[in-house]
Amino acid sequence: MKLKLLLIPLLAAVIAGGGIYYWHHSHHNQHTNTPTHQHTKLYHCPMHPTYTSDKPGQCPICGMNLVPIEEEKPDSEAEKQSSANEQKTDAHADRTDVTISFERQQMIGVKTGTIKKAPAIKEIRTVASVSFNPELAVAQTEYLEAKELGQESLISAAHDRLLVLGMNDGDIKTLKEVQRSRFLPDKDSWIYPVIYEYELPYVKQGQTVDIELPGNKSYAGIVRSIDTVIDPMTRSARLHVEIKTDGQKINPYSFGSAKIKIDLGEKILIPKSAIIASGERNLAFMVHEGTHFMPMEVKLGAELGDYYVLEDGLNEGDTVVTSANFLIDSESKLKAAIGGATGGGGGGHKH
Repeated sequence: MKLKLLLIPLLAAVIAGGGIYYWHHSHHNQHTNTPTHQHTKLYHCPMHPTYTSDKPGQCPICGMNLVPIEEEKPDSEAEKQSSANEQKTDAHADRTDVTISFERQQMIGVKTGTIKKAPAIKEIRTVASVSFNPELAVAQTEYLEAKELGQESLISAAHDRLLVLGMNDGDIKTLKEVQRSRFLPDKDSWIYPVIYEYELPYVKQGQTVDIELPGNKSYAGIVRSIDTVIDPMTRSARLHVEIKTDGQKINPYSFGSAKIKIDLGEKILIPKSAIIASGERNLAFMVHEGTHFMPMEVKLGAELGDYYVLEDGLNEGDTVVTSANFLIDSESKLKAAIGGATGGGGGGHKH
């Protein structure tokens, strides 16, 4: 009987201890499973997307009302996985995709253009001077005298000097007498347009050149030769253009203008306003389904007025941003810098 009386308090203590342990364990798990952080909605300025705030208000820079930063959520597990893979691929990229609603596009003035295939005409406009080159007359005389003497070393030296002064091999071989028109205006006069080094690949012998001289005088010239030496100060070279003056008087060293049109054939063209020069790269933002903007690296060719020849990076028919692209670029860089925590879209789209 005494043993039973001793066991009753002991059993009660065990039951009470177990209850206390169960209550403490359940209470601890409840607190552990309770979220300690709730997602904070962010706001930013449409004109200054780099400014963000955790509450609505006005931009301290321009006074515009802050708008919510849209968050795009994948609709399926496959999309989540794709987005994660893209972000891993472009983890070190300095830009990423962004999603911008139509309403906000209107607010910041987004405009777009289409990449198209069209005839590509490159036009070079430059200054031109009328021939006056006594040095060339002396060099021609030396060459002709060396040929009369038959001394090969003198002929070779005089030949090279004429090349440096802009004559080509064909002209030198047929040189029979000093050509006055090459260094002074005559019935056949020579005009010297100046073009930059990077433009030289587009100009060839035999191309036509439109020449305008003082007094509203217009002439159609032909490129006979091109300087073989680049001016080290201006990184330019002269074209040697022959014109027919038809007896009109032209003053030596007069300055006019030259226009050269080069037909490059049919090319894919991208609006110049779509290009963002970023260090060693050129970028354009391609638009997908109206609200998704993707930074794309592009390779450019010849510059043609309001367009560039597109070498690589996008295709004919693609839509690109042509206005407000620098604002979109700022948001793209901001989103990439914070690891895609705001805005929409995953890493850089591979087109």
